Amino acid sequence: MVDFDGQDSRVPESVFLAVLWTLTGVSLIFVVFRIYAQAASFRRLFLDDFLVVFAWVIMLTAAVIWQVEGKVLYELYAISAGEKPFTLEFLPRYNTFMRFNAPFEILFYSALWCIKFSFMALFYRISAKVKPLRIWWFVVLFCTASVYIASVADIEYKCSFGGMEYIITQCPHPHHVHYENRMFWANCAGDIITDLMILSIPFLVLWKTKISLRKKLVLLSIFSATVFIMIVAVIRVAVGMTYDSQLNIDWLCFWSFVEVDVAIIVSCVASLRQLFVTSQNQSSSARAAYHITTDSILKKSKEESSQALAPSVPPPPDG
Repeated sequence: MVDFDGQDSRVPESVFLAVLWTLTGVSLIFVVFRIYAQAASFRRLFLDDFLVVFAWVIMLTAAVIWQVEGKVLYELYAISAGEKPFTLEFLPRYNTFMRFNAPFEILFYSALWCIKFSFMALFYRISAKVKPLRIWWFVVLFCTASVYIASVADIEYKCSFGGMEYIITQCPHPHHVHYENRMFWANCAGDIITDLMILSIPFLVLWKTKISLRKKLVLLSIFSATVFIMIVAVIRVAVGMTYDSQLNIDWLCFWSFVEVDVAIIVSCVASLRQLFVTSQNQSSSARAAYHITTDSILKKSKEESSQALAPSVPPPPDG
């Protein structure tokens, strides 16, 4: 009989699905508002907008996959806890579930890096005219792309596509567990380092920009919201993880969804503020136009009145 002892859940299935679809819906609302804000402000969409939309579509795909296949993982947990008997019919379903592990990690990294590249595209527009910042932008782009390639390349593909026998007999061995844990930590470190490098770009731009301190603080607070993404990234691999034990799949997947959806929401906040600023500018322009028009009408009325009264005044007598 196959030994599935030691497999337990850290995120209940009902909680997982509730948070998953709530975040998917909330992030969709922010994406829709982002698109509306860009269309209202600039009458067009930019590369960063398309990347955010693509990231959301990727995570929607991953959410649908989890909705269908995730129940197999919780069936495994029930068998491990003795709440459900093991049958041979379970093995093919479990093998199918494991085959989705590597693709799911690829989807996660692809969606998360789409958000990073979205920020890069946005910051290029505000830093491209300054040569030192433009050089730093390309350095950050190269490092970000390199970390993405490394994160996808170091996935333990054999523990996803190696077949049922390999997964059961080899993947629980300490050297596989240690490798996966090192991989998760390294990818987490790369994730946070690239976030900090990307965040440095708007800080350098604002440092050289001659605007009020209040506006600088507001903009910096918006961009600093990426700190929440870093916190989630650390929680994803650090909380409850030990070097000698396998990371719970449900915990890893749960926080993967949270991290990407939070990243999508944070990336849309700046566009929502842009809509507010544009509305304020439009209102100010309308008020200015109203005052100009009113002053012109009043001035014209006064001139016409003066011209109308001028003939009624008798001319001075001849000297």
